[in-house]
Amino acid sequence: MKLNAAPIRWILFAVTGSVLAALSGRLSMHTVNDTPSYVDYPLGSLTDALLSIRTPGYPIFLAIVSATVGLAWVPLLQVLLHATASWSFAEALRRRGMPLRPAIAAGGCILIGCTAADHISTISTDAPAASLGVITAALLISACRTRSAIQAIACAVVAILAIFVRPAYLFLIPWIAVAGWLLAGRGAAIATAPDANDASESTVAPSRLLGVKIACAVAIVVVGWMFVRKLVVSDFAIAPFGHQNLSAVLVQTVPAETLQDLPGESAELGRRVAEELDRQGFQMPSQSGGSLPTLTIEQQWGQVNYGVVWPLARQIDSEQNASDPLAAEIRIHRQIGALNRAILSQSPAGYVRWLLLAVRRSVWGTAANLAMHPVFLPMILLGLFWLLIKVVRQPAIGPIEFPAGWNAFAIVAITYAVFNIGFVILTSPPLGRFADAGAILLPGLIASVLARDS
Repeated sequence: MKLNAAPIRWILFAVTGSVLAALSGRLSMHTVNDTPSYVDYPLGSLTDALLSIRTPGYPIFLAIVSATVGLAWVPLLQVLLHATASWSFAEALRRRGMPLRPAIAAGGCILIGCTAADHISTISTDAPAASLGVITAALLISACRTRSAIQAIACAVVAILAIFVRPAYLFLIPWIAVAGWLLAGRGAAIATAPDANDASESTVAPSRLLGVKIACAVAIVVVGWMFVRKLVVSDFAIAPFGHQNLSAVLVQTVPAETLQDLPGESAELGRRVAEELDRQGFQMPSQSGGSLPTLTIEQQWGQVNYGVVWPLARQIDSEQNASDPLAAEIRIHRQIGALNRAILSQSPAGYVRWLLLAVRRSVWGTAANLAMHPVFLPMILLGLFWLLIKVVRQPAIGPIEFPAGWNAFAIVAITYAVFNIGFVILTSPPLGRFADAGAILLPGLIASVLARDS
């Protein structure tokens, strides 16, 4: 076996990830507020499972680990999954013709990125879902290069796993279709170029519909799951969750008077929410037209969500349906959904303003998170110092040389961030643990160019 063979590189990624996790204390299991809902998932009852606010992907993983080696091994297993994701992406770039050093630099940035640094040791879906998203991207790059049915099927399967681990990864469905289309166009341009026989990325024009086919396959499985839930628990959704997150944004985009005067079935919940927000001293927009800063909405979002809207909706439901507690989560979800629709019908401008400001917040917030990373920050400073020396010593800086395969990397990394973070801000603030997973490929996009030039 050659020293630079792919299995050797996987071992190096796995060992590096494990050593870094051990040295930084990230092999010790940590729990968060979401942990009980995954650990105590009702796998013994189909009905109870379909009524849960969680999808079954991560709970099944935890159940298998708990029954075999114990939950204390979860951090290490998540490190190995992330190492595999980083390695698979580097290998996909290698097969696109990227030299070893830039490809390893890209994979290394994924391995040590913000999501891994912050969440690899927690019993939550942030880290494993991000890893599965990266593997999906790697398989899409490869499938669009080779048109391999096996790789296309593998891409669809991993995307499905990502979604059923963390439903926020539903963005993968449209992203696979769009990114696959763009990658196919890139491959077609290379295959028809005059020097196509010497092309480093591809010599075959892939089908533009490959990404669409993969996306449709994933969508069919997701919709099938939704139909099962509709048949068993009368709820056509991937899970009774999501309206809560949006409500914690929407109630902060309108004055308290608007909440108190909501029409129809949302009137009672709107009135109680307005009173509770005032009682707990939350900042609210003024009736004269003032609005809250984006950071204020973000800072209050968690407490408004889990400390105001959700408990009040649950209280109202228990008062109205005390004799039927089984489908409470679904009724609460629908009740909050009705509240959201009522707010949007009364004041859609507040939500539009939120979306525009959330885009700005996600851009500078993500950039700040990357710049403050304990590894990326010294790399940035060293890079600036190197650039200073170079411009002092040389009369002119030559053109930037991009490594082979970088165009495909750019297509995937940029669209992945746009679709991922764009999906988040539809319902939630672009918090670090949400947005960092969307930007997981961007540091490597820059590092691969610097590694090529060094």
